Amino acid sequence: MEDSISILEWKAFVENKQKKKMVVKVIWNDTDRLTLLITPNMKVHSFILDEKEGYLFYDSEGKQITNPVPSIIPSNAFIDGQIERRAISEGKVTFFGERLSKHDLNALNQSEN
Repeated sequence: MEDSISILEWKAFVENKQKKKMVVKVIWNDTDRLTLLITPNMKVHSFILDEKEGYLFYDSEGKQITNPVPSIIPSNAFIDGQIERRAISEGKVTFFGERLSKHDLNALNQSEN
């Protein structure tokens, strides 16, 4: 088993689970850089990291986005442009605000073999 997967492999996994196309968006502020997988109609303009609630996303008008973001990949989950599998299993890379279940982790590992 490899220690990492490409962003395209992760995107294919998320699209397959949700049965929807996703767009990769890189967004950053003064403190962090995130790679997001979002639906094409989701308009994310900025974010902040709240200590209690985690990442909070806002649209271009400054309104908070209440729908969960399909996948959030923080910059510390990347090594040489690949997503670390350990970051996925530890919950750093989220799937609709949650960490992947053991069943989903096994499915992801099986799809790569």
